[in-house]
Amino acid sequence: MKHFWIIALIALPFASTLHAQELSVRSGDHPAFSRITIPLPASQRWLARQTEQGVVLELPGFSGRFDTTDVFLRMGQSRITNIESSSSTLTLEVSCACNATAFRNGTLLVIDVADKGASLIGTPLEGPAIVATRDDDAPASKRLNAITDLPWIGGNSPFALFETAAAPRSREVKATHEALAETRSELLAQVQKNLIEEVANAATIGLLENSYQIPKSQTPPAKETVVIEPKELPDISQSAAENIRITSSRDLPSGVHNALFARTTSGLNCPSNEFLPIDTWATDASFSAQIGPARDALVNARDQLDKEAVKKLAQIYIYFGFGAEALDVLRLDTSLISENPQLAVVADVLEYGAARGRNPLEDFTDCSSSVALWATLGSRTIQAGARIDTNSALRTLNTLPKHLRQILAPILSDRFLQYGDAEGAASAMRSIERLPDALGPNAVLAQADLAIDAGEPAEVLLEKVIKANTPESPEALVKLVEGKLREDKPLSYETATLVEAYAQELRGTEIGNTLRRTQVIALSQSQHFTEAFLALAELVPSLSTKALEDLQNTVLQQLEKKAGDLVFLEHFFAQDPNRIEALTPQTKLLLAGRILDLGFAAEAQSMVRGIPDTPRLDARQILAGRAALMLRQPFQAQAALLGIDGEQAALLMAEAKEMAGAYREASEIFANNNARDQAAQAAWLADDWLDLTSPDTPRFGAIAILGQNRPLTEDPNLGVLGRADLALEESRAARNTLVQLLEDPAVQITPDS
Repeated sequence: MKHFWIIALIALPFASTLHAQELSVRSGDHPAFSRITIPLPASQRWLARQTEQGVVLELPGFSGRFDTTDVFLRMGQSRITNIESSSSTLTLEVSCACNATAFRNGTLLVIDVADKGASLIGTPLEGPAIVATRDDDAPASKRLNAITDLPWIGGNSPFALFETAAAPRSREVKATHEALAETRSELLAQVQKNLIEEVANAATIGLLENSYQIPKSQTPPAKETVVIEPKELPDISQSAAENIRITSSRDLPSGVHNALFARTTSGLNCPSNEFLPIDTWATDASFSAQIGPARDALVNARDQLDKEAVKKLAQIYIYFGFGAEALDVLRLDTSLISENPQLAVVADVLEYGAARGRNPLEDFTDCSSSVALWATLGSRTIQAGARIDTNSALRTLNTLPKHLRQILAPILSDRFLQYGDAEGAASAMRSIERLPDALGPNAVLAQADLAIDAGEPAEVLLEKVIKANTPESPEALVKLVEGKLREDKPLSYETATLVEAYAQELRGTEIGNTLRRTQVIALSQSQHFTEAFLALAELVPSLSTKALEDLQNTVLQQLEKKAGDLVFLEHFFAQDPNRIEALTPQTKLLLAGRILDLGFAAEAQSMVRGIPDTPRLDARQILAGRAALMLRQPFQAQAALLGIDGEQAALLMAEAKEMAGAYREASEIFANNNARDQAAQAAWLADDWLDLTSPDTPRFGAIAILGQNRPLTEDPNLGVLGRADLALEESRAARNTLVQLLEDPAVQITPDS
């Protein structure tokens, strides 16, 4: 005992340290949202809710402090204006009519406050809408332009720094004005010089032209007036620059002509086929023969970076399928990606399968030119209502070199399946299936997706991808488990173990999080329910409410279908009642039916009461009637079954009537539903059983005959002994009839009962 107290005293400071730890609050600003991150242990529970003033985060059981000293050094105050903290609560004051979300990402708890219309990663927080306290709800960059007097100067002007600032404070703006006033004349002179150069360049390439002729005579007659005739305005429907943002005279895309432009269904002008002529960006020469000279040309004789050479090198990398290398090259000059967003989209598709962030080409999916392909590939998901010119995308795909087709055809097939065009998806795959080269894992996975969409077996294709042990294997494993679940087929424990291994290897990534959820499903599908519920418990802190409910429903449905009685009861009664309450009506009906069959009528009745009675489901009412009958509640059973059609409901209603003493009604309902034995037993218990029981009724018919016999008549021909013999004979027959009835197994009545 003495040693125990010594150990306890030693451990006490450590225990208090755990509760008194300091959590560092970090921040960051993005174009559409502001982010707060807090490192939390996996065991720490948290609760976030939205109020009219902002977001409140609670950490139950936490008694430390939050370090918020550096928050506004990395983040402006355009959305989150103030942060207050207590021992277990962090309050974010928000000044915009924004939306907020909170979710776990590995060891971090993330809180995002996003502008209206911006997409959220997690589930929006519950609570009242945040009330804006500022005058407008525009993005941070637009609000800055509205409150400052700084002139807008494009390009690489020093003013550009302030265009992208999150939300400078009034004192900072004032200080900036004072600093800029000193160099204003120098900057304006530089602007004037740049403007002259740009106008000269524009005139050289034909973007600007003189609108009148200069008179030959420099001193025209006094009475003569010079008439300036403006040139005829171009047709706006044929204007190449209607939806192209031009910030300098060099911004007009080469190879784009007005006459070649068409319109999208939303009225935007479509780029022509020369917009992305990838098949012309390199030749049939070897990669090294082309990449070497292109790299040598990056820097000119003055040791300056040649932007056109950089662009050419990026195009060569794209032609050969090197997306990451093309992006690295484009980053050599910070303006190249903004000036050539289409190159960044193509490079992103080659490297990541879709554009990172917003796809700048997404509005051109229904163009009848080559841009339809890249606009479709640039978005990872096809938005509802989007229109795609699938024929144009397929034509462009078939013009690409075969090595690019092998990369892009599976991605395009996935986009077409999302769009609902299975035939187009199959056509995209046929463009590489006819090539002599063997299909890669990405293509085999796309074939499996086509088979799943058509309702055909895809298990062999998915297992082929899984065995290849490639980056596509985890996704194939997820789809294999989902297919087994959908078809209600058994899954091996080895497959569930493989899912766990991939989840551990890829932890912290999006596919890793998906694999952890799939692991729970795989374990339940392989009937290892103890491990499944343990894995689910570990996931609870990192799952949204919706994701947790979906996973809980799936696992409990598998428990009801596949577990033995003892295993089912063990895990069912171990569930949190609050989570049981949040299950879907379908899952509750399955669980209530199973537990009622096992004799737990009260628990089944409680679960059925948790299912909404509107709309009135027949299955719910029948379960409610069965539970009430088992609990000897005939009137409650009749109320539940009222208005429910079908033989099962009718027989349950008859049982309820019989239990309530309405034997005649019960007998009639039994008889109308071909339950003759139950009808006879109910009639036997009725007061007017003689009227309800016919002589040909099994078991009870003979008794009815005895009851219908009239008293012996006075026969003058019979003497006293004759009438006595007749009475004894009838008594013997009645006794035999009663003994036969009592001994009938169907009646289940014993002499001593």
